[in-house]
Amino acid sequence: MLNLKRVDSFQFRNAKWFGLSPDEWLPVVISIHFDPHHGSQYWLNKEKELGINAIKEIKTLDDLKILGPMCEDDLRKYPIEHFIPKFYLNQKTSLVLGETAGTTGRPKVTAYRRDEFLTAFVDWFVYIAGMRGFPAGGNWLWIGPGGPHIIGKAVGHVANRMGSMDPFSIDFDPRWAKKLQPESIGSKRYLEHVLEQALDIIETQEIDVLYTTPPVLDALAMRMSAQKRMGIKGVHYGGISIGKDAYKRFKEENFPEAVHISGYGNTLFGLCLEVEESSVYDLDYFPLGPRMIVQVVSTDDGHKPGYERLSKTVDYEEEGQVVFHRLDESFFIPNMFERDKAVRIPPTSTAIEYGITQDGVRNPTLLKNNDKLVKTGLY
Repeated sequence: MLNLKRVDSFQFRNAKWFGLSPDEWLPVVISIHFDPHHGSQYWLNKEKELGINAIKEIKTLDDLKILGPMCEDDLRKYPIEHFIPKFYLNQKTSLVLGETAGTTGRPKVTAYRRDEFLTAFVDWFVYIAGMRGFPAGGNWLWIGPGGPHIIGKAVGHVANRMGSMDPFSIDFDPRWAKKLQPESIGSKRYLEHVLEQALDIIETQEIDVLYTTPPVLDALAMRMSAQKRMGIKGVHYGGISIGKDAYKRFKEENFPEAVHISGYGNTLFGLCLEVEESSVYDLDYFPLGPRMIVQVVSTDDGHKPGYERLSKTVDYEEEGQVVFHRLDESFFIPNMFERDKAVRIPPTSTAIEYGITQDGVRNPTLLKNNDKLVKTGLY
């Protein structure tokens, strides 16, 4: 097995933004996307629409409220080229495309420069996995979407960086799964189709690491023999938020011999990770900032407009609505209100040791009433 704790050649440590505060990095991103000649068409149009001079007026994270809440529908209806600075449109071979799973409606699109993609979805996990003692060198089984979904493009890189061959994979289409009514015959047959394939691999191959969503893992654990479950040395969760009770069950009962690492994030922004284990099974997630910032703002029952709520960050240990900001050179998404609520937490001593100085979130879950609007399923 590899000792990944000794690996120090992590790309994110060489990134221009690493070690900077959000207020130090933000002006760089603003200068790129609002450059009058080489900037992003979408943001230059937005600047004109709002009647502002973004480069002069947006200097700190708090100034981002000038732009107002991000309209997520714009990421569905405009060509992706509108969001990418013209400079990078001349380097299309360096861009990695990502599409969302359609949880809140029609899929949204984004892109990452290749180094940004590897940092956001590969390097950060491999670093934390090494610090957490996640198994290296063993076989992975990935049960989740491929195709346009960014995680399907990242998982092979992750397994390789962990000293493994390309993972065994069971592909499924989350967009089709979301069309199926929960507990319907069609939904049960689709899950059964996924499980049959996964169990065939588990029974014939030596699998050390499982990477999938909590609903799939829950169903899979019920079908696996005790011997096979005890043989799993690492579990990584993604796709859907996991609750404390389920996390405790997976750790204590289903896969007690495994190192468990949960992730929180999405295609548009990147990955927040559980950087250390909680003795009370809290899910504490931290982003690799300042390229990705997570804030928690007052819900205020949702009655006040987003412009006002962007300035109302809750106190530490208080719950509110999650807001993401993506500050990448290739793609800029500020002020995106997420469908989740969470508790705001400060960086722990461990997080600070790893170079994280931004806030994190604890136990994210769907906001009240959002569970009626959000289509979830296997992913």
